[in-house]
Amino acid sequence: MPEIQDRHRKQLAVMRGFLEGRQYYVAAAAMELVRGTEVGTRKDMVTPKLHHQLSVARLVSTLLPHLMYPEETLAAAFLHDLLEDHGHEWTREKLEEKFGKRVADAVWCLSKKSGGMVKTSESYYGALALCPAGSIIKLCDRAHNLQTMHGVFSTEKQTAYVGELDTHYFPMIRTARRTYPRQYGAYENLKILLRSQRAMIHRILEATEVRESTSPTLPRKV
Repeated sequence: MPEIQDRHRKQLAVMRGFLEGRQYYVAAAAMELVRGTEVGTRKDMVTPKLHHQLSVARLVSTLLPHLMYPEETLAAAFLHDLLEDHGHEWTREKLEEKFGKRVADAVWCLSKKSGGMVKTSESYYGALALCPAGSIIKLCDRAHNLQTMHGVFSTEKQTAYVGELDTHYFPMIRTARRTYPRQYGAYENLKILLRSQRAMIHRILEATEVRESTSPTLPRKV
């Protein structure tokens, strides 16, 4: 669909202007790096691969007045999948050399696996709750995943994704909010957004179950 590609180009141009206007050159360099790395389209064969990273960064950009490290958080938002998806090219040390320790640490916290290492859920979300940039990005990442999963994920996976809000995400918000009260406004904003998404998705899933249970079963052809 040409309109999807066109909208993505416009969003990219707006973000580039936003970053340059604020002199966020580290974040701009992160965006350009990922733009050159995430080429092609997503599974739908239409949406650019970069669309997810750009969407997460756009949500982060609305929270900047509440963030302790606004530019570094934006830069890490663009890079948040880099170590997981391109660990053969990028390491934590290489990221730190190019973008600084705070960005590299956040991307590392956001990586469930990299270089043969796999984190448990307990250690993963526990570390994120103590990372001021990583905790914000992870919440924005999940918000975008919930927004775009319908029609892509199975009903079972959608249910599991929503369930993780209560088991991992809301507890992470509570810990991060106490640890970084300076970011209180951002955590509250994202908590409200995720709760709204949860309620809407529950209604959609319930309606789907009712529709499927009441649909007549067609006789099988012999």
